[in-house]
Amino acid sequence: MSQDFLEHARAAADPDGRLPLGAMADWEVFPFEAESLRTRPLTEYAVPEPDRRRPPEECKVCRAVNEQVLGTWGRFVLVRAARTSLAFNATVATSEHVGLDELPPEDHADLGRALGASYAAVKALPEVGNVHLNKWENGAGHLAFNLYARPLGVLQLRGSNLPIWADMLPPIAEDEFAARAELVRQALA
Repeated sequence: MSQDFLEHARAAADPDGRLPLGAMADWEVFPFEAESLRTRPLTEYAVPEPDRRRPPEECKVCRAVNEQVLGTWGRFVLVRAARTSLAFNATVATSEHVGLDELPPEDHADLGRALGASYAAVKALPEVGNVHLNKWENGAGHLAFNLYARPLGVLQLRGSNLPIWADMLPPIAEDEFAARAELVRQALA
């Protein structure tokens, strides 16, 4: 089925293997001008997929769990990001190096509480318009849900492109970021 999926996609590609830009390129919040973009060619089918997990000693989330905890729920923690260009950025993660598929069902309720409480604490920060929650877990092997706080009134950053904007914007001042982290910590205490 996966190989059929890739062949179906290739049938829609141009002779160089590039798909046309999707409808997202027409969104008013899309961060790029569509006329100057082109997609990368589709890559080859790769099964078995390579193992992209890193050992705990090379994991950025493991380091953050040991240094930047703002709140705790069972085996889940909210950790402050190393830096941010947004109103705030943090991660709900497991306190140990495991993926979502390795969690026993009895931990799911704590995960829900961690996500809900973290969302509410970040959304309550001054000058936050909305909080976006994303989970990719496509590399380190450490369960991590990222919370991105969109600055109030900056509507161009709305939606699923917020992480792209966050990567391009200049970082906010460390003292401002630390003060917001302290407000989140207090809200979760």
